[in-house]
Amino acid sequence: MQRACAFAAILLLVASDARPTAQSASRPADRQSFASTATAILVDVIVRDKKGHPVTDLTAEDFQLAEDSVPQKIDSFTRISHGSGIGIDVAWRSPGHTVNVAGAAASDPASEAEAATTALVFDHLSTESLRLAQKATLGFVPMTGESSARVGVFATDPGVRVIQPYTTDRTRVRVGVEKVMASGTSTEEQKAQRMDELLDRRRELSAETRSAESSAASATGGAATRAASEIGAREMELQLLQTELNMIRSFDYLDRGHKGYDTSVALLSIIETLAYTPGRKTIVFFSEGLPVTPALSARLDAVIDAANRANVTTYAIDAKGLQPKSSLANVRKEMETFSEERLSQVMAGGDRSQQPLTMGLERVEDTLKLDSRSGLARLAQDTGGFLVDETNDLSSAFRRIDEDNQFHYLLTYSPSNVEFDGKFRAIQVKVRRPGTQVFARKGYRAIRTVAPTATDSYETPALAVLDRTPLPNAFPVHAGGFSFPDPARPGLTPVLVQVRTDALRFVVDPQRSSYQAQAAIIVRLLDGERHQVQKLSQQYVLTGEAKDVEAAKHGEILFYRDPDLAPGVYTMETVVFDGMARQGSARVTTLNVPRVEASSIGMSSLVLVSRVDEVNDPPSADARGAPPLYVGNRLFYPNLGEPIRKSAVPELPFFFTLYGSGHPDQAFVQLLRNGQILAEAPLELGTATGSRIQQVGRLPIRTLPAGTYELKIRVLYGKQELARTAFFTLQD
Repeated sequence: MQRACAFAAILLLVASDARPTAQSASRPADRQSFASTATAILVDVIVRDKKGHPVTDLTAEDFQLAEDSVPQKIDSFTRISHGSGIGIDVAWRSPGHTVNVAGAAASDPASEAEAATTALVFDHLSTESLRLAQKATLGFVPMTGESSARVGVFATDPGVRVIQPYTTDRTRVRVGVEKVMASGTSTEEQKAQRMDELLDRRRELSAETRSAESSAASATGGAATRAASEIGAREMELQLLQTELNMIRSFDYLDRGHKGYDTSVALLSIIETLAYTPGRKTIVFFSEGLPVTPALSARLDAVIDAANRANVTTYAIDAKGLQPKSSLANVRKEMETFSEERLSQVMAGGDRSQQPLTMGLERVEDTLKLDSRSGLARLAQDTGGFLVDETNDLSSAFRRIDEDNQFHYLLTYSPSNVEFDGKFRAIQVKVRRPGTQVFARKGYRAIRTVAPTATDSYETPALAVLDRTPLPNAFPVHAGGFSFPDPARPGLTPVLVQVRTDALRFVVDPQRSSYQAQAAIIVRLLDGERHQVQKLSQQYVLTGEAKDVEAAKHGEILFYRDPDLAPGVYTMETVVFDGMARQGSARVTTLNVPRVEASSIGMSSLVLVSRVDEVNDPPSADARGAPPLYVGNRLFYPNLGEPIRKSAVPELPFFFTLYGSGHPDQAFVQLLRNGQILAEAPLELGTATGSRIQQVGRLPIRTLPAGTYELKIRVLYGKQELARTAFFTLQD
């Protein structure tokens, strides 16, 4: 009894104005299916003869399969034959029977679940390109009828837009294709026209200047003065003209990079929609080109990796190739412009472009890499598809895509190399029959992914860490997730990961007198069926002067995201990867998102606080709800499981939020250890602000013995009771 009273005396809680001492810490700024597993790798294979006709009579003995040039045993071999596609050469379903059109194999109800799924994707197309692409697609998709093949229509500007979800109704597909709008066409056309005008005017002024300089050499008196004045005026106009040219080029370079990144994100989203879809999965991608500059090349690799893991084949159609204009016209123009600028530089002894000569070379190279035969060809060929370019007739291309969907071979094998190291494994498929062409994906990343979501380059080695047994623990990492069922966002789930910078390897470059460290943080949220619901990630690159490296090691990286999740129990997988040391630490925990009815009372997680910062301009509530970790102008940083030293923290702050219009009847706080209640006391709740009560309190811990404890809050609304708990560990 005396022990219980002693613990009860500890529960001196400040209900409305707990103000722990604010602390500061340096925090680096933000830079913000079929999965390949150890058991089976799945490979779709298309085989055609010299004339391009499908080869349909091969057996397992006709195939040879290798991974990284090492022969592999084919575990299963299946001929897939469906009478369905996106176009007309398919078997259409009519009530009670199936009509076989153009000799396609008849479909049966048992195979409809495995029918093909196709995504028609229109990517930032100009007016003329879009018009021709729509005409070609509508010319192939029939006016009416249904097929067991599912077709969806998507656009990539802005982001990814679902014009028509996957459907078997061809009328709806046609309507979706007609709804696609051109992307910023007038601006693009005006910019190109203005560039041509500026270049023509520059040539004219340069020619006039050279002629005037020749005449001025023999002129005297007033004629020489007038000639010099005219030359000066032309030079001034040339400088202004060149400034405008540089501005347009700079904007064009940035705009191209933005569109390339936007396209990659859109393709990743579409691949995710196909990830768990059975049957043959294809993307028909209409685009005017994919840039493959170093930064965007990594993004393209990520898209290809994701498509290969999801077993999605991409057919790329160069929309510029549908136009009479040559696909190399822009390259030729840039080369001619570069030659003119270089000649002018040599003749004048200076550079009127006000830019390094290398920028001109990079501009030519970048324009060349934008050509469809680079980015689009890579996307198609590396995923087992093909590129269609320099043609206005797409009927043969669509017919070939339909043939691939209707008939292909499905091979599976168990790789002899079972190590999941995040490296690329090349797949080689050959057919013993001479005179044949084989189309299949080029390989896969050795990652045991639970969903075929693409990864950025910094994510690949980090995700490989999650596949190790046991999970690595190279340095301390703390991670946690919390539920804040705000009525505006019932699934609001703040996720935080913390790692101290002294856990990372810092590399000092004595020549540059600088240091660098790298960390990648990835959080995967999996549902009860181990399907990936969301993947959250960020790379941190820490750099500075070498003299400051020791100070940099005394900082902290705090990763924060607040996704919206449906009610349910999730597995939260967290990995922090040290890019310099090539090692990492992983954590796995359970995250519960409760179901909250709109009219009922909600309660957030109970958050133990590690520190509080005063914020001069805190964010306010908006349509997306209130910021979950702010109370007034104070930002609360959760304790993610770090042991608490009583000597450093005499009181443990905590807070939680109640949602709803009603006011609780009673509230209690309990302190438990090993499941036994040590003490219980009533909790006086604060005043409601709108439809929520943000409750802040402090728990004196100085006199508690070292060990692990459980803090529990019980809130009573009539006969309804809500309870939340949090564990903490005390050290002397």
